[in-house]
Amino acid sequence: MSSATISQPDAWACGRIPTLNERGFTTEIPDPLSQQFVELAAGIDAEVLDIGCAYGVVVKRALAVGGRVCACDMDQRHLDVLSNSVKPADKSRLRCVAGTLPEVNFDDSSFGAILCSRVLHFLEGPDIERSVSKMHRWLRPGGKLFLIVDSPYSGITSVRTGPEYERKKASGDPWPGFVADYNSYLPSGSRVKFATSFVHLMDPETLSRVCERAGLVVESKAYMARVANLARADPQGRDHAAVVASKAYQDCRW
Repeated sequence: MSSATISQPDAWACGRIPTLNERGFTTEIPDPLSQQFVELAAGIDAEVLDIGCAYGVVVKRALAVGGRVCACDMDQRHLDVLSNSVKPADKSRLRCVAGTLPEVNFDDSSFGAILCSRVLHFLEGPDIERSVSKMHRWLRPGGKLFLIVDSPYSGITSVRTGPEYERKKASGDPWPGFVADYNSYLPSGSRVKFATSFVHLMDPETLSRVCERAGLVVESKAYMARVANLARADPQGRDHAAVVASKAYQDCRW
């Protein structure tokens, strides 16, 4: 299939858009943290990275405000959809790279900001730590990292994973949100499909710990509500764990 015939799937009634590789969903509306990333991209000269960008909803917004963006996704088809939909005036400021965390590599001190939205929960604990450590290296001193991860309090697993998460965390388990049999939660005949058998749910404190161990300075940590109108959203708005962290200037090695 040529890239010219690949198109973005239609959104479901709830606003979710399925990815082509059965690795979750995206939406046409950026969440508040992704919007912060867009606003930062508009005000700096450095290139920014959206890793796990899917069809490039955030990438196109960052380009529209004048940012220079590296769009990275594990599926070349997603990058083809993005490239074909970018305005001609913005294409000179777009760079597309196919790659998968934690294996993908970029030069040290390459980016002024990095967005990694709803990607890390598809990795096991050591690979999460390895990925965030790499992002620390890729950032320029003073650069910011924006992380968004699914929490245990929302979605099809929430009835069981919320209480279990709290019990495991209280007992000292460093990865209390690892769900090994995620697909078993799906109802029979569900349209939802995932290429991985597991999901790794986190709270803001766990995600902050990963950032601090990587050498980053955590600036904010909080829960964030879903953008899409999902029936199983958390009433308290704890659908995602969201962290903003930065690379200290003293990390610069001349």
